[in-house]
Amino acid sequence: MRSKMPSRFPLQLWLLAAFLALAGLGLGAFSSAAAEPAGGKQAVTIRLDFIIGGKHAIWFVASEKGFYAKRGLNVTIQAGAGSADTIRNIAAGVADVGFADFSTAIVARSRGAAVLSVAQLGYVPTTILWREETPIKVLKDLEGKSWAISPGQAQWFLMPAFCRINNINFKSIKIQETAPALQPAALVARKADFIAMFRASNDEVAERAAAKQGMKLRRVYMRENGLEIYSGSLVVKEDDVKRRPEVIRAYVEGTMEGLRYARDHQEEALAILLKLKPELDKELTRIQLKNAVEEVFIPPESPASGFGYMKPDIMEKTVRITNEFFDVARKVSVEEAYTNQFIKK
Repeated sequence: MRSKMPSRFPLQLWLLAAFLALAGLGLGAFSSAAAEPAGGKQAVTIRLDFIIGGKHAIWFVASEKGFYAKRGLNVTIQAGAGSADTIRNIAAGVADVGFADFSTAIVARSRGAAVLSVAQLGYVPTTILWREETPIKVLKDLEGKSWAISPGQAQWFLMPAFCRINNINFKSIKIQETAPALQPAALVARKADFIAMFRASNDEVAERAAAKQGMKLRRVYMRENGLEIYSGSLVVKEDDVKRRPEVIRAYVEGTMEGLRYARDHQEEALAILLKLKPELDKELTRIQLKNAVEEVFIPPESPASGFGYMKPDIMEKTVRITNEFFDVARKVSVEEAYTNQFIKK
């Protein structure tokens, strides 16, 4: 166990991600055209941010219900191996569009990847979880505690910002380097005092692991404690915004229709995802989907301003925090990070 501040993103991780991008081109692929010819539609590969879970139902709903097809797209949906992997695939032209973390896209932009975000899917869904028995009553009590985390994760960079905003001495936190998939187990096994998870994803995995052991967890949301910045985003190549805007518009509008439908028909959305991905745990997937469409993906302002609309003040804050705390090669301007031109109000 060792304590340190987040440093520059390790070169080895970038090389590993590049390898995964090449090795995993077919990982979790799903084609909406499996049962019928393309019919002249534009073939588009969508790469998600990680392995398929409940929150990803909206893309499969959009495909199965024909929301992409009616807009002229013949889509293939791929799982990802992290946001950096997804963005690298898009920048390299291996995938056409995708879903990835906002800050990761901004970092990639600073390093020469000509990508930008064309819609948001909610504020930072990061939660801090600890066992109820742990002597953490207020956020200040995180000082001196052990944190299971892996360098390079988005949480690795978000935590210093969160600590500064909440007057927490980040340097006092004991870093326990732990692979992402093992972090919930580390918390439940009392090998770490707290973890930082994503709601509608591994937050629910940790909750379930604790419940099986008769253990209660406490939770705080970063977005409710000063870190109100965007997280999930639809990412595209900047060149495609100019060269084939009709494809980007179809992707954005089709995905947002899928989001609305999944929100209003959660059981059907769950059935669609499980039909295509029967290996998923039904109850865990149900909870992830519910939390995604009710808590994470649709901020309160979205119904009025348009699903996916990025508020300029929140974008300014998102870019500023990313420039300050993440491993950017140069400071990225707000203007080059996003566009609202494809949002339907």
